[in-house]
Amino acid sequence: MLGPDEQFTLISLSGGKPKVPNKIKTICLLLGPDFSTDIIQIETSDHARLSLTLSYNWHFDVSIALNDPKEATKLFSVPDFVGDACKAIASRVRGACAGVAFDDFHKNSASIIRASVFGLDENKKIRNKFGRYL
Repeated sequence: MLGPDEQFTLISLSGGKPKVPNKIKTICLLLGPDFSTDIIQIETSDHARLSLTLSYNWHFDVSIALNDPKEATKLFSVPDFVGDACKAIASRVRGACAGVAFDDFHKNSASIIRASVFGLDENKKIRNKFGRYL
């Protein structure tokens, strides 16, 4: 129930495949777990152009926000987290693919994509989380 000084805020999120801004209008921001799928265009170092369909499982880690009100307000400060996340991940994947020949990408696409998105730890192993605290 809303208080007298409160109001609903309409959230416009990216949706569709490939992502289109302002496709989804909602007043509810779910913290997940959920998933998103996007289609991106990449180009390898030998100029092979490919269309990739990428799916992401995600959830918000709110453990830090529970103890810090300033951190909690950051959850609602990004207007379109879906579009921003998809753009950031697509940029990382495009950058990694641009430095790899088509044959190498074809043979090792899963590990190249995962390493570009999650990064490598100090032991050169692919991390299992994407986040700002990495």
